[in-house]
Amino acid sequence: MISKRKVTESRNLKMFRDRVKHAKVSSKFILLILTGLSFFACINFVINIREKIDVLQKKMETFQFTANDKISQEQNHLKRKSSSHSSNSKQAAKPRRVRRSPNDNVMIAETTLTGKGVVYTRRGRHDCSGPNNDLVYDGIAAGAHYTHTGGVSDSLCLHLNVSYRNGRFQDGNQGASHIYGLEYRDSWISSVMDFSLIETLSTYLHSVPCAVCLAERRTTQLMIPGRVTCPQGWTREYTGYIMAGGHGDKHATSPICVDDTPQVVPGTHGSQNGAYLHMVETQCASLLCEPYAVGREISCVVCTL
Repeated sequence: MISKRKVTESRNLKMFRDRVKHAKVSSKFILLILTGLSFFACINFVINIREKIDVLQKKMETFQFTANDKISQEQNHLKRKSSSHSSNSKQAAKPRRVRRSPNDNVMIAETTLTGKGVVYTRRGRHDCSGPNNDLVYDGIAAGAHYTHTGGVSDSLCLHLNVSYRNGRFQDGNQGASHIYGLEYRDSWISSVMDFSLIETLSTYLHSVPCAVCLAERRTTQLMIPGRVTCPQGWTREYTGYIMAGGHGDKHATSPICVDDTPQVVPGTHGSQNGAYLHMVETQCASLLCEPYAVGREISCVVCTL
């Protein structure tokens, strides 16, 4: 009887020890899992902090570039203002005069320019921007047909108030080179463009206006693709997006910087199947995938000095 009791107690003690041993193993396993989870949580936290720091650094760089650009613009403006005050004291500026073209839908602006400077073309707008900028003329952007394999490669800014040599033209298609109005062909660009100054709710299938501007008392102009700020000391005239003909078109066109607050030529809505204008997007890896993003639209800025 005593031996049976001892066997039972020994068996129970063994079972108890096994359970304690199993519990120790389980607690170690759980502790190991919790340690791993904590480790990965710390790594994720560090990664998130690093990403936030990178974003903050990029915002600070953008803010710094913008601040420097505004400071340089203000400095240039003050310099030009002081120089213009001394030069214009002898000769006052003549007022602008505005008159209509034969097309009642379009206003033709003509200016009497004062002073010397550099000329640039503002694509996608009827007017000029920036201090001491004069409108030379406004017009409509034109280029070669998207199905043609030859013709003009660069877009032109045709004067809206067109004039012809008296008696020295021949109507009909005698030449082998034709020109057509540029059309906005992307219907989705409202997500990236500022349409607050547009005459309609969309640029799609409208013709593209242009303005030839004189930046007074400056000597050179530069279009920088891939930037929205100018180098230090330069004046920013306008920002926009790089646009050109489609890669499926038969005719190659030179890229242009179209203002990101675009306008349209009134009365031109509808597919005219002329010269096409599309957003240009970057592709890698022939372009570096960093910093260039696949399928992202390319910004641009026009600067004067």
